[in-house]
Amino acid sequence: MEVVTELRASGEGDILVNSSASLIRPLLAADLIDRLHLLILPEIAGGGQRLFDDGLPPSRWRLSHRETGELGEIATVYDRAR
Repeated sequence: MEVVTELRASGEGDILVNSSASLIRPLLAADLIDRLHLLILPEIAGGGQRLFDDGLPPSRWRLSHRETGELGEIATVYDRAR
């Protein structure tokens, strides 16, 4: 968390975490995420890690972009509403 806090304090560039629920969950819990890019696929895969586990603090997000693909996939972008 300290590295992310230091990078954010520098105010330069974006920090991207790609497909890692184990990294994203603690960043959400620490309120260190400003934007979420979520891809929803119409496929049932069964088990797997949950991104939004119980115990995360409440937060508000605003949908800023949405696209739907030919196979029903939905790409969304949510910005943190502060």
